[in-house]
Amino acid sequence: MYRAVVVDDEKYDLEGLRRLIPWAKLGIEVVCSENKPLAALSYMEEYPIDILVTDIKMPVLTGLELSRKAMEKNPDLRTIFISGYQDFEYAKQALHLKADGYVLKPIDDDEIEALLKKVVSDLDDSIKRKQDQTRLDESFAYIKGDFLQHLLEGSLAKEAIPPLMERFKLGHSAGVSRAGIVELDDVMWRSKPESDDRENPLQAAMAFVIRTMEGGAFGPWCSLSATQVAFIHTGDAWELENSLNELNDRVRAATPFTLTSSYGEPMPFPYEISRSFAQAKELIGNKMFIGKNRVISPAHAKLQVARDATDLNAILDEIFAAMAQYDLLKICDCMEELFDNVRSFDHPEKVHSFSIHVASKLEAYLRTAGETFHSLLGWGFEHLDAVRQFETAEDIKSWLRRALFEISERLFFKKQGKNRRLMEPIEQYVQEHLEEELTLRELANRFSYSANHMGLLFKDHMGESFNDYLVRHRMERAKALLLDSRLKVYEIADRVGYKSLAYFSRLFRDQFGITPGDYRKQG
Repeated sequence: MYRAVVVDDEKYDLEGLRRLIPWAKLGIEVVCSENKPLAALSYMEEYPIDILVTDIKMPVLTGLELSRKAMEKNPDLRTIFISGYQDFEYAKQALHLKADGYVLKPIDDDEIEALLKKVVSDLDDSIKRKQDQTRLDESFAYIKGDFLQHLLEGSLAKEAIPPLMERFKLGHSAGVSRAGIVELDDVMWRSKPESDDRENPLQAAMAFVIRTMEGGAFGPWCSLSATQVAFIHTGDAWELENSLNELNDRVRAATPFTLTSSYGEPMPFPYEISRSFAQAKELIGNKMFIGKNRVISPAHAKLQVARDATDLNAILDEIFAAMAQYDLLKICDCMEELFDNVRSFDHPEKVHSFSIHVASKLEAYLRTAGETFHSLLGWGFEHLDAVRQFETAEDIKSWLRRALFEISERLFFKKQGKNRRLMEPIEQYVQEHLEEELTLRELANRFSYSANHMGLLFKDHMGESFNDYLVRHRMERAKALLLDSRLKVYEIADRVGYKSLAYFSRLFRDQFGITPGDYRKQG
Protein backbone atom coordinates (compact mmCIF):
# COMPACT_ATOMS: atom_id res chain seq x y z
CA MET A 1 0.00 0.00 0.00
CA TYR A 2 1.24 3.47 -0.87
CA ARG A 3 0.97 6.13 1.84
CA ALA A 4 -0.96 9.32 1.07
CA VAL A 5 -1.53 12.64 2.81
CA VAL A 6 -4.68 14.62 1.94
CA VAL A 7 -4.88 18.35 2.75
CA ASP A 8 -7.75 20.83 2.24
CA ASP A 9 -8.64 23.79 4.46
CA GLU A 10 -12.33 23.23 3.65
CA LYS A 11 -13.45 20.53 6.06
CA TYR A 12 -16.38 19.45 3.87
CA ASP A 13 -14.16 19.02 0.81
CA LEU A 14 -11.57 17.18 2.92
CA GLU A 15 -14.16 14.75 4.23
CA GLY A 16 -15.42 14.17 0.68
CA LEU A 17 -11.92 13.34 -0.53
CA ARG A 18 -11.39 10.98 2.37
CA ARG A 19 -14.71 9.12 2.05
CA LEU A 20 -15.72 9.14 -1.60
CA ILE A 21 -12.49 7.91 -3.21
CA PRO A 22 -11.88 4.11 -3.03
CA TRP A 23 -8.37 4.51 -1.62
CA ALA A 24 -7.89 0.89 -0.54
CA LYS A 25 -9.03 -0.39 -3.93
CA LEU A 26 -6.40 1.82 -5.55
CA GLY A 27 -3.70 0.42 -3.29
CA ILE A 28 -3.40 3.61 -1.23
CA GLU A 29 -3.70 4.21 2.51
CA VAL A 30 -4.56 7.73 3.70
CA VAL A 31 -2.23 8.01 6.66
CA CYS A 32 -2.97 11.67 7.36
CA SER A 33 -5.87 13.97 6.41
CA GLU A 34 -5.61 17.57 7.60
CA ASN A 35 -7.35 20.90 7.13
CA LYS A 36 -4.25 22.65 8.52
CA PRO A 37 -1.30 22.55 6.12
CA LEU A 38 1.30 23.12 8.86
CA ALA A 39 0.09 20.03 10.69
CA ALA A 40 0.32 18.02 7.47
CA LEU A 41 3.86 19.34 6.89
CA SER A 42 4.84 18.34 10.43
CA TYR A 43 3.60 14.81 9.74
CA MET A 44 5.46 14.56 6.42
CA GLU A 45 8.68 15.72 8.04
CA GLU A 46 8.45 12.85 10.53
CA TYR A 47 7.01 10.00 8.45
CA PRO A 48 7.64 8.78 4.87
CA ILE A 49 4.82 9.21 2.35
CA ASP A 50 4.39 8.54 -1.36
CA ILE A 51 1.49 10.75 -2.48
CA LEU A 52 0.31 14.24 -1.54
CA VAL A 53 -3.18 15.40 -2.53
CA THR A 54 -3.60 19.05 -1.59
CA ASP A 55 -5.71 22.10 -2.20
CA ILE A 56 -3.58 24.88 -3.73
CA LYS A 57 -5.05 28.00 -2.17
CA MET A 58 -4.95 27.76 1.64
CA PRO A 59 -4.19 30.26 4.42
CA VAL A 60 -0.78 30.37 6.18
CA LEU A 61 0.78 27.85 3.78
CA THR A 62 -0.36 27.32 0.21
CA GLY A 63 -0.49 23.90 -1.36
CA LEU A 64 2.41 24.89 -3.61
CA GLU A 65 4.56 25.85 -0.65
CA LEU A 66 3.51 22.69 1.18
CA SER A 67 4.51 20.55 -1.79
CA ARG A 68 7.81 22.38 -2.26
CA LYS A 69 8.79 21.91 1.39
CA ALA A 70 7.71 18.26 1.41
CA MET A 71 9.75 17.57 -1.74
CA GLU A 72 12.88 18.94 -0.06
CA LYS A 73 12.73 15.89 2.21
CA ASN A 74 11.29 13.50 -0.39
CA PRO A 75 12.16 14.42 -4.00
CA ASP A 76 10.22 11.38 -5.30
CA LEU A 77 6.94 12.59 -3.78
CA ARG A 78 3.98 12.43 -6.20
CA THR A 79 1.61 15.41 -5.94
CA ILE A 80 -1.93 16.09 -7.15
CA PHE A 81 -3.20 19.67 -6.75
CA ILE A 82 -6.83 20.68 -6.29
CA SER A 83 -8.09 24.20 -6.89
CA GLY A 84 -10.96 26.42 -7.90
CA TYR A 85 -11.36 27.51 -11.53
CA GLN A 86 -10.25 31.06 -10.85
CA ASP A 87 -6.77 30.11 -9.53
CA PHE A 88 -5.15 29.83 -12.95
CA GLU A 89 -1.84 31.40 -11.83
CA TYR A 90 -1.56 28.78 -9.14
CA ALA A 91 -2.19 26.09 -11.73
CA LYS A 92 0.71 27.36 -13.86
CA GLN A 93 3.02 27.21 -10.86
CA ALA A 94 1.79 23.71 -10.09
CA LEU A 95 2.68 22.61 -13.61
CA HIS A 96 6.08 24.24 -13.18
CA LEU A 97 6.57 22.06 -10.09
CA LYS A 98 5.99 19.03 -12.33
CA ALA A 99 2.79 18.10 -10.53
CA ASP A 100 1.37 14.67 -11.29
CA GLY A 101 -2.10 16.09 -11.75
CA TYR A 102 -4.32 19.18 -11.41
CA VAL A 103 -8.03 18.85 -10.57
CA LEU A 104 -10.63 21.62 -10.54
CA LYS A 105 -13.34 21.98 -7.92
CA PRO A 106 -16.00 20.70 -7.68
CA ILE A 107 -14.05 17.49 -7.91
CA ASP A 108 -15.07 14.84 -10.40
CA ASP A 109 -14.61 11.49 -8.59
CA ASP A 110 -13.83 9.61 -11.80
CA GLU A 111 -11.25 12.20 -12.83
CA ILE A 112 -9.29 12.11 -9.57
CA GLU A 113 -9.59 8.32 -9.38
CA ALA A 114 -8.07 8.06 -12.87
CA LEU A 115 -5.25 10.41 -11.82
CA LEU A 116 -4.54 8.36 -8.73
CA LYS A 117 -4.48 5.14 -10.78
CA LYS A 118 -1.86 6.72 -13.04
CA VAL A 119 0.20 7.85 -10.03
CA VAL A 120 0.08 4.34 -8.56
CA SER A 121 1.10 2.85 -11.92
CA ASP A 122 4.03 5.29 -12.16
CA LEU A 123 5.10 4.42 -8.62
CA ASP A 124 4.94 0.69 -9.45
CA ASP A 125 7.10 1.25 -12.55
CA SER A 126 9.58 3.36 -10.59
CA ILE A 127 9.95 0.72 -7.88
CA LYS A 128 10.44 -2.02 -10.48
CA ARG A 129 13.14 0.00 -12.28
CA LYS A 130 14.96 0.61 -9.01
CA GLN A 131 14.70 -3.07 -8.06
CA ASP A 132 16.02 -4.17 -11.45
CA GLN A 133 18.92 -1.73 -11.22
CA THR A 134 19.67 -2.77 -7.65
CA ARG A 135 19.75 -6.44 -8.70
CA LEU A 136 22.16 -5.62 -11.53
CA ASP A 137 24.40 -3.58 -9.22
CA GLU A 138 24.36 -6.26 -6.55
CA SER A 139 25.12 -8.99 -9.08
CA PHE A 140 28.07 -7.06 -10.50
CA ALA A 141 29.39 -6.22 -7.02
CA TYR A 142 29.06 -9.86 -5.92
CA ILE A 143 30.93 -11.21 -8.95
CA LYS A 144 33.67 -8.59 -8.57
CA GLY A 145 34.01 -9.36 -4.85
CA ASP A 146 34.15 -13.10 -5.56
CA PHE A 147 36.90 -12.53 -8.15
CA LEU A 148 38.95 -10.39 -5.75
CA GLN A 149 38.63 -12.94 -2.96
CA HIS A 150 39.81 -15.78 -5.23
CA LEU A 151 42.64 -13.57 -6.49
CA LEU A 152 43.77 -12.86 -2.92
CA GLU A 153 43.52 -16.52 -1.98
CA GLY A 154 45.58 -17.51 -5.04
CA SER A 155 42.94 -19.94 -6.33
CA LEU A 156 42.67 -18.58 -9.90
CA ALA A 157 44.48 -19.90 -12.94
CA LYS A 158 46.93 -17.29 -14.30
CA GLU A 159 45.28 -17.21 -17.73
CA ALA A 160 41.89 -16.39 -16.15
CA ILE A 161 43.16 -13.28 -14.35
CA PRO A 162 43.76 -10.72 -17.20
CA PRO A 163 40.26 -10.83 -18.77
CA LEU A 164 38.60 -10.58 -15.37
CA MET A 165 40.79 -7.64 -14.39
CA GLU A 166 39.83 -5.97 -17.66
CA ARG A 167 36.13 -6.61 -17.02
CA PHE A 168 36.30 -5.05 -13.56
CA LYS A 169 38.54 -2.20 -14.72
CA LEU A 170 41.44 -3.13 -12.47
CA GLY A 171 44.05 -2.79 -15.22
CA HIS A 172 46.57 -5.44 -16.26
CA SER A 173 49.26 -4.58 -13.72
CA ALA A 174 49.87 -2.13 -10.94
CA GLY A 175 53.50 -2.92 -10.15
CA VAL A 176 53.59 -4.01 -6.53
CA SER A 177 50.69 -3.87 -4.08
CA ARG A 178 49.88 -4.82 -0.51
CA ALA A 179 46.93 -6.89 0.61
CA GLY A 180 45.26 -5.89 3.85
CA ILE A 181 42.39 -6.83 6.14
CA VAL A 182 40.18 -4.71 8.39
CA GLU A 183 38.16 -6.45 11.10
CA LEU A 184 35.55 -5.12 13.53
CA ASP A 185 36.35 -5.76 17.19
CA ASP A 186 34.01 -7.10 19.90
CA VAL A 187 31.31 -8.15 17.44
CA MET A 188 29.87 -10.86 19.71
CA TRP A 189 29.16 -8.37 22.47
CA ARG A 190 28.00 -5.33 20.53
CA SER A 191 26.04 -6.67 17.56
CA LYS A 192 22.67 -7.33 19.24
CA PRO A 193 20.20 -4.47 18.59
CA GLU A 194 18.75 -2.73 21.66
CA SER A 195 15.20 -3.11 20.30
CA ASP A 196 13.34 -4.45 17.28
CA ASP A 197 13.01 -0.92 15.93
CA ARG A 198 16.75 -0.47 15.42
CA GLU A 199 19.09 -1.67 12.74
CA ASN A 200 21.58 -4.36 13.72
CA PRO A 201 24.67 -2.44 14.91
CA LEU A 202 27.06 -4.88 13.21
CA GLN A 203 25.41 -4.47 9.80
CA ALA A 204 25.30 -0.70 10.21
CA ALA A 205 28.96 -0.57 11.22
CA MET A 206 30.09 -2.75 8.30
CA ALA A 207 28.10 -0.57 5.90
CA PHE A 208 29.86 2.47 7.35
CA VAL A 209 33.28 0.81 6.98
CA ILE A 210 32.63 -0.02 3.34
CA ARG A 211 31.30 3.46 2.53
CA THR A 212 34.33 5.03 4.16
CA MET A 213 36.75 2.71 2.34
CA GLU A 214 35.11 3.44 -0.99
CA GLY A 215 35.66 7.15 -0.42
CA GLY A 216 39.30 6.70 0.60
CA ALA A 217 42.58 5.48 -0.84
CA PHE A 218 42.34 1.75 -0.11
CA GLY A 219 41.85 0.44 -3.64
CA PRO A 220 39.73 -2.58 -4.63
CA TRP A 221 38.04 -4.38 -1.74
CA CYS A 222 35.86 -7.40 -1.03
CA SER A 223 33.96 -8.71 1.99
CA LEU A 224 35.47 -11.81 3.56
CA SER A 225 32.81 -12.25 6.25
CA ALA A 226 30.27 -10.29 8.29
CA THR A 227 33.18 -8.73 10.21
CA GLN A 228 36.10 -8.61 7.76
CA VAL A 229 36.94 -6.72 4.58
CA ALA A 230 40.04 -7.33 2.46
CA PHE A 231 41.62 -4.70 0.20
CA ILE A 232 44.51 -4.17 -2.22
CA HIS A 233 46.60 -1.03 -1.72
CA THR A 234 49.17 0.37 -4.17
CA GLY A 235 50.69 3.18 -2.06
CA ASP A 236 53.50 3.07 0.47
CA ALA A 237 53.22 1.63 4.00
CA TRP A 238 53.28 5.03 5.72
CA GLU A 239 50.33 6.24 3.64
CA LEU A 240 48.43 2.98 4.28
CA GLU A 241 48.94 3.09 8.06
CA ASN A 242 47.70 6.69 8.17
CA SER A 243 44.61 5.72 6.17
CA LEU A 244 43.90 2.72 8.42
CA ASN A 245 44.30 4.76 11.61
CA GLU A 246 42.00 7.44 10.20
CA LEU A 247 39.46 4.76 9.25
CA ASN A 248 39.55 3.40 12.79
CA ASP A 249 39.04 6.90 14.24
CA ARG A 250 35.99 7.43 12.06
CA VAL A 251 34.51 4.01 12.85
CA ARG A 252 35.06 4.53 16.58
CA ALA A 253 33.34 7.93 16.40
CA ALA A 254 30.35 6.75 14.35
CA THR A 255 29.71 3.20 15.64
CA PRO A 256 29.99 1.15 18.86
CA PHE A 257 32.99 -0.69 17.38
CA THR A 258 36.71 -0.31 16.84
CA LEU A 259 38.84 -1.81 14.07
CA THR A 260 41.89 -3.99 14.01
CA SER A 261 43.69 -4.07 10.67
CA SER A 262 46.72 -5.75 9.16
CA TYR A 263 48.64 -5.71 5.88
CA GLY A 264 51.33 -7.79 4.22
CA GLU A 265 54.57 -6.98 2.44
CA PRO A 266 54.35 -5.51 -1.10
CA MET A 267 54.17 -8.19 -3.81
CA PRO A 268 53.92 -8.12 -7.64
CA PHE A 269 50.32 -7.50 -8.61
CA PRO A 270 48.23 -9.40 -9.54
CA TYR A 271 50.01 -12.75 -9.70
CA GLU A 272 51.80 -12.69 -6.31
CA ILE A 273 49.29 -10.67 -4.29
CA SER A 274 48.11 -13.88 -2.58
CA ARG A 275 51.45 -14.04 -0.70
CA SER A 276 50.81 -10.58 0.78
CA PHE A 277 47.26 -11.61 1.67
CA ALA A 278 48.44 -14.79 3.44
CA GLN A 279 50.74 -12.64 5.55
CA ALA A 280 47.91 -10.20 6.36
CA LYS A 281 45.73 -13.15 7.49
CA GLU A 282 48.45 -14.45 9.77
CA LEU A 283 48.97 -10.99 11.26
CA ILE A 284 45.26 -10.40 11.94
CA GLY A 285 45.25 -13.76 13.73
CA ASN A 286 47.86 -12.34 16.12
CA LYS A 287 45.24 -9.96 17.49
CA MET A 288 44.80 -12.46 20.32
CA PHE A 289 48.35 -11.71 21.51
CA ILE A 290 49.15 -8.21 20.23
CA GLY A 291 45.79 -6.61 21.02
CA LYS A 292 42.91 -4.99 19.14
CA ASN A 293 42.05 -1.45 18.03
CA ARG A 294 45.33 -1.03 16.15
CA VAL A 295 47.20 -1.58 12.88
CA ILE A 296 49.27 -4.78 12.83
CA SER A 297 52.11 -4.39 10.32
CA PRO A 298 54.66 -6.94 9.06
CA ALA A 299 57.06 -5.45 11.60
CA HIS A 300 55.03 -7.09 14.39
CA ALA A 301 56.52 -10.50 15.06
CA LYS A 302 54.56 -13.06 16.99
CA LEU A 303 54.70 -12.38 20.69
CA GLN A 304 56.61 -15.34 22.12
CA VAL A 305 58.21 -14.91 25.49
CA ALA A 306 59.99 -17.97 26.80
CA ARG A 307 59.41 -18.36 30.52
CA ASP A 308 58.74 -21.06 33.05
CA ALA A 309 55.07 -21.63 33.69
CA THR A 310 54.17 -20.87 37.30
CA ASP A 311 52.30 -23.58 39.17
CA LEU A 312 48.71 -22.92 38.05
CA ASN A 313 47.15 -24.76 40.95
CA ALA A 314 48.99 -22.60 43.46
CA ILE A 315 47.78 -19.41 41.74
CA LEU A 316 44.22 -20.70 41.56
CA ASP A 317 44.27 -21.55 45.27
CA GLU A 318 45.31 -17.95 45.98
CA ILE A 319 42.51 -16.63 43.77
CA PHE A 320 39.88 -18.76 45.50
CA ALA A 321 41.10 -17.66 48.94
CA ALA A 322 40.98 -14.00 47.85
CA MET A 323 37.42 -14.52 46.55
CA ALA A 324 36.28 -15.94 49.87
CA GLN A 325 37.76 -12.91 51.68
CA TYR A 326 36.35 -10.36 49.20
CA ASP A 327 39.92 -9.21 48.48
CA LEU A 328 39.54 -7.69 45.01
CA LEU A 329 43.07 -6.30 44.91
CA LYS A 330 44.53 -9.75 45.55
CA ILE A 331 42.31 -11.17 42.79
CA CYS A 332 43.75 -8.61 40.36
CA ASP A 333 47.34 -9.49 41.29
CA CYS A 334 46.70 -13.20 40.90
CA MET A 335 45.01 -12.72 37.52
CA GLU A 336 48.07 -10.87 36.21
CA GLU A 337 50.29 -13.72 37.36
CA LEU A 338 47.91 -16.31 35.93
CA PHE A 339 47.81 -14.74 32.48
CA ASP A 340 51.56 -14.26 32.32
CA ASN A 341 51.51 -17.90 31.25
CA VAL A 342 49.59 -16.98 28.10
CA ARG A 343 52.64 -15.23 26.66
CA SER A 344 54.28 -18.54 25.91
CA PHE A 345 51.33 -19.78 23.81
CA ASP A 346 51.65 -19.84 20.02
CA HIS A 347 48.00 -20.20 18.94
CA PRO A 348 44.70 -18.52 19.98
CA GLU A 349 43.03 -21.90 20.55
CA LYS A 350 45.50 -22.64 23.35
CA VAL A 351 44.44 -19.42 25.07
CA HIS A 352 40.78 -20.44 24.83
CA SER A 353 41.50 -23.93 26.19
CA PHE A 354 43.55 -22.51 29.04
CA SER A 355 40.76 -20.10 29.99
CA ILE A 356 38.07 -22.80 29.92
CA HIS A 357 40.32 -24.93 32.14
CA VAL A 358 40.55 -22.06 34.66
CA ALA A 359 36.76 -21.55 34.57
CA SER A 360 36.19 -25.28 35.13
CA LYS A 361 38.49 -25.23 38.15
CA LEU A 362 36.53 -22.27 39.49
CA GLU A 363 33.24 -24.14 39.07
CA ALA A 364 34.66 -27.10 40.98
CA TYR A 365 35.75 -24.79 43.80
CA LEU A 366 32.30 -23.19 44.01
CA ARG A 367 30.67 -26.60 44.35
CA THR A 368 32.74 -27.24 47.47
CA ALA A 369 31.15 -24.07 48.90
CA GLY A 370 27.65 -25.22 47.98
CA GLU A 371 27.42 -22.80 45.04
CA THR A 372 27.62 -22.90 41.24
CA PHE A 373 27.97 -20.42 38.41
CA HIS A 374 24.23 -20.73 37.94
CA SER A 375 23.32 -20.09 41.59
CA LEU A 376 25.56 -17.02 41.80
CA LEU A 377 25.48 -15.52 38.29
CA GLY A 378 22.68 -17.36 36.48
CA TRP A 379 25.20 -18.89 34.08
CA GLY A 380 24.80 -22.13 32.18
CA PHE A 381 27.52 -24.05 30.36
CA GLU A 382 27.09 -21.79 27.33
CA HIS A 383 28.67 -18.95 29.30
CA LEU A 384 31.91 -20.88 29.65
CA ASP A 385 31.88 -21.65 25.95
CA ALA A 386 31.52 -17.88 25.36
CA VAL A 387 35.27 -17.66 26.07
CA ARG A 388 35.79 -18.72 22.46
CA GLN A 389 34.10 -15.56 21.28
CA PHE A 390 36.76 -13.28 22.73
CA GLU A 391 39.34 -11.86 20.37
CA THR A 392 42.32 -11.11 22.65
CA ALA A 393 43.89 -12.59 25.76
CA GLU A 394 43.33 -9.23 27.46
CA ASP A 395 39.59 -9.53 26.77
CA ILE A 396 39.49 -12.98 28.34
CA LYS A 397 41.42 -11.79 31.37
CA SER A 398 39.06 -8.83 31.85
CA TRP A 399 35.99 -11.06 31.49
CA LEU A 400 37.29 -13.64 33.96
CA ARG A 401 38.43 -10.98 36.43
CA ARG A 402 35.00 -9.37 36.36
CA ALA A 403 33.36 -12.76 36.88
CA LEU A 404 35.61 -13.35 39.91
CA PHE A 405 34.70 -9.91 41.27
CA GLU A 406 31.00 -10.65 40.91
CA ILE A 407 31.26 -14.09 42.48
CA SER A 408 33.25 -12.67 45.40
CA GLU A 409 30.75 -9.86 45.81
CA ARG A 410 27.71 -12.13 45.69
CA LEU A 411 29.26 -14.47 48.22
CA PHE A 412 29.95 -11.47 50.43
CA PHE A 413 26.43 -10.05 50.13
CA LYS A 414 24.91 -13.44 50.71
CA LYS A 415 26.72 -13.42 54.02
CA GLN A 416 26.05 -9.80 54.86
CA GLY A 417 22.57 -9.33 53.37
CA LYS A 418 23.37 -5.80 52.27
CA ASN A 419 21.81 -5.67 48.84
CA ARG A 420 19.76 -2.68 49.94
CA ARG A 421 22.82 -0.52 50.45
CA LEU A 422 24.11 -1.55 47.03
CA MET A 423 20.87 -0.81 45.18
CA GLU A 424 20.06 2.59 46.66
CA PRO A 425 22.59 4.58 44.55
CA ILE A 426 21.61 2.55 41.47
CA GLU A 427 17.91 3.34 41.96
CA GLN A 428 18.73 7.00 42.51
CA TYR A 429 20.81 7.13 39.32
CA VAL A 430 18.00 5.57 37.27
CA GLN A 431 15.44 8.05 38.65
CA GLU A 432 17.72 10.98 37.81
CA HIS A 433 18.34 9.80 34.23
CA LEU A 434 14.90 8.63 33.07
CA GLU A 435 15.01 11.10 30.17
CA GLU A 436 18.19 9.57 28.73
CA GLU A 437 18.59 6.49 26.51
CA LEU A 438 19.45 4.37 29.53
CA THR A 439 20.32 0.70 28.98
CA LEU A 440 21.21 -2.10 31.36
CA ARG A 441 24.69 -2.28 29.84
CA GLU A 442 25.30 1.46 30.37
CA LEU A 443 24.06 1.23 33.97
CA ALA A 444 26.26 -1.81 34.63
CA ASN A 445 29.31 -0.03 33.22
CA ARG A 446 28.52 3.01 35.37
CA PHE A 447 28.67 0.91 38.54
CA SER A 448 31.46 -1.43 37.30
CA TYR A 449 29.36 -4.58 36.83
CA SER A 450 28.57 -6.77 33.88
CA ALA A 451 25.10 -6.39 32.37
CA ASN A 452 24.26 -9.96 33.41
CA HIS A 453 25.16 -9.33 37.06
CA MET A 454 23.31 -6.01 37.15
CA GLY A 455 20.24 -7.71 35.72
CA LEU A 456 20.35 -10.33 38.44
CA LEU A 457 20.70 -7.68 41.16
CA PHE A 458 17.66 -5.86 39.82
CA LYS A 459 15.59 -9.02 39.62
CA ASP A 460 16.60 -10.14 43.11
CA HIS A 461 16.01 -6.78 44.76
CA MET A 462 13.14 -5.24 42.78
CA GLY A 463 11.22 -8.36 41.89
CA GLU A 464 11.15 -7.28 38.23
CA SER A 465 13.59 -6.95 35.33
CA PHE A 466 15.50 -3.73 34.72
CA ASN A 467 13.50 -3.02 31.52
CA ASP A 468 10.17 -3.49 33.30
CA TYR A 469 11.36 -1.25 36.14
CA LEU A 470 12.55 1.44 33.72
CA VAL A 471 9.34 1.45 31.64
CA ARG A 472 7.13 1.50 34.75
CA HIS A 473 8.87 4.52 36.27
CA ARG A 474 9.03 6.34 32.94
CA MET A 475 5.31 5.86 32.46
CA GLU A 476 4.59 7.10 35.99
CA ARG A 477 6.67 10.18 35.24
CA ALA A 478 4.77 10.63 31.96
CA LYS A 479 1.41 10.48 33.77
CA ALA A 480 2.49 13.33 36.02
CA LEU A 481 3.75 15.40 33.07
CA LEU A 482 0.51 14.89 31.12
CA LEU A 483 -1.28 16.95 33.77
CA ASP A 484 0.65 19.98 32.49
CA SER A 485 -1.36 21.10 29.44
CA ARG A 486 1.49 23.32 28.25
CA LEU A 487 3.55 20.30 27.27
CA LYS A 488 2.98 18.55 23.96
CA VAL A 489 2.75 14.77 24.07
CA TYR A 490 5.91 14.40 21.97
CA GLU A 491 7.74 16.70 24.42
CA ILE A 492 6.67 14.46 27.29
CA ALA A 493 7.85 11.38 25.37
CA ASP A 494 11.26 13.02 24.95
CA ARG A 495 11.41 13.91 28.66
CA VAL A 496 11.00 10.29 29.64
CA GLY A 497 13.58 8.96 27.21
CA TYR A 498 11.66 8.12 24.03
CA LYS A 499 12.40 9.72 20.65
CA SER A 500 9.59 7.83 18.92
CA LEU A 501 6.14 9.17 19.78
CA ALA A 502 4.47 6.01 18.42
CA TYR A 503 6.66 3.73 20.58
CA PHE A 504 6.01 5.87 23.68
CA SER A 505 2.25 5.81 23.04
CA ARG A 506 2.27 2.04 22.68
CA LEU A 507 4.16 1.55 25.94
CA PHE A 508 1.82 3.98 27.77
CA ARG A 509 -1.23 2.14 26.46
CA ASP A 510 0.25 -1.25 27.43
CA GLN A 511 0.94 0.07 30.94
CA PHE A 512 -2.35 1.85 31.64
CA GLY A 513 -4.78 0.60 28.99
CA ILE A 514 -5.29 4.09 27.56
CA THR A 515 -3.43 6.39 25.16
CA PRO A 516 -1.57 9.46 26.47
CA GLY A 517 -4.03 11.77 24.67
CA ASP A 518 -7.06 10.08 26.17
CA TYR A 519 -5.49 10.11 29.63
CA ARG A 520 -4.91 13.87 29.33
CA LYS A 521 -8.56 14.39 28.34
CA GLN A 522 -9.70 12.50 31.42
CA GLY A 523 -7.55 14.74 33.61
